[in-house]
Amino acid sequence: MNTVARTIVALLAALVGLTCAAGNAAAHTALIGSDPAAGATTESAPAAVTLTFTEDINTAFATVVIGGSDDRNWADGPAQVTGRLVRAAVSPDLPGAGDYTVGYRVVSKDGHPVSGSFTFTVAPTPGAAAPPTSPSPTSTAASPTTTAPTASGPLGSDTKTSVLTAAVIGLTLGGLIAFWQSRRHRRNNIPNDEPPSPE
Repeated sequence: MNTVARTIVALLAALVGLTCAAGNAAAHTALIGSDPAAGATTESAPAAVTLTFTEDINTAFATVVIGGSDDRNWADGPAQVTGRLVRAAVSPDLPGAGDYTVGYRVVSKDGHPVSGSFTFTVAPTPGAAAPPTSPSPTSTAASPTTTAPTASGPLGSDTKTSVLTAAVIGLTLGGLIAFWQSRRHRRNNIPNDEPPSPE
């Protein structure tokens, strides 16, 4: 084999090696999706974060953290692995509105570690959760309850004045009647001194 032939064979061997290496690198596990999606904005806090990979994940090596502005991990318990899916429950105490970063580190079935992170935002719609108002019949029925104490309370100044006036008038009339009866009684008891009229 001449020099040119040996050179061509060497180049072909190198090319095959590079191709195989590139194929092996491309075959490594990678994240292909998530819920919430990277960069997504949701109206309410998700109940869980789900990651989807290209290959099955080793159930013994899967870690997911959910961090907010307070540097607290809002993941509720360890991540659960089901085939290519990794699910991390979100704590019900998640404060709500804000930006959150999901960090993950997993190991594929072939032992290749994969790690990365992405963010999502929780932004509730203004005025979307207004509390229901009480029906009008309920508020109307409560009116007698609020006004009832007024009737059992102390008498007002007008009522007191009316009672006192009636009492004074009654006492005055009673005194006048007693005085008139006394005079009439005395007058009936005075002897009649006039001489009898001639017959």
